[in-house]
Amino acid sequence: MTSQTDPKLNAVVDAVRAIPAENFNAYGGGWPEEISTALLDAVFSMRAIYRSERPGVGVSGRLSTFRDAHSEAKNDLTLLHAVGEREIERIMGSTKSAQRLKSVVAIEAARRFVESGVVTANDFRSKDIAEMKKVYTSVRGLGWVTFEYFSMHLGVPGVKADTMIVRFVNRALEANGLQHVTPGEARSLVVEAHGQTGLGESLMHFDHAVWLSESDRA
Repeated sequence: MTSQTDPKLNAVVDAVRAIPAENFNAYGGGWPEEISTALLDAVFSMRAIYRSERPGVGVSGRLSTFRDAHSEAKNDLTLLHAVGEREIERIMGSTKSAQRLKSVVAIEAARRFVESGVVTANDFRSKDIAEMKKVYTSVRGLGWVTFEYFSMHLGVPGVKADTMIVRFVNRALEANGLQHVTPGEARSLVVEAHGQTGLGESLMHFDHAVWLSESDRA
């Protein structure tokens, strides 16, 4: 834990206070009742453009297409598995993680969750979060950062320490002559900055405000 007198925390808090106020109300709420959508979002958003005005580009638009085409599978991992990797690749694209097609990674994660008794969003929330993390990260190509993103989409408070969050934190530190930190340390600093400032309706609103600020800057 850092303290309120920690220069790293102070640097992040100062940077957060410079974020436009409207950013703290921009969080859309994730996919609390759509476990399959949440899973595809988490898997395909890794190192990807999330929103784009160009047709066929961006995770957000592809997710909308998937939800329209397979509405019955939105909150059913058994049905997502039945959709199959080829159809997911067709809609979501052929990007990779750990040299594996993300469509293959998503299908494997769906299967492992179903084998663990998790089919719907409510099933996920009823389980021990540490056990769910083990199931998710047992799939090659998936790690703790996107697990937190996945669980946040399902209503579990957290911070996704992805490229944008880490970049925001490290830019704030660099501006104050401080050394960069790891994703895990960046996550802790964001959580503590939220606690100190009280900005945003929830930690997830706060996380999204930071992400949006850095995304707009990029």
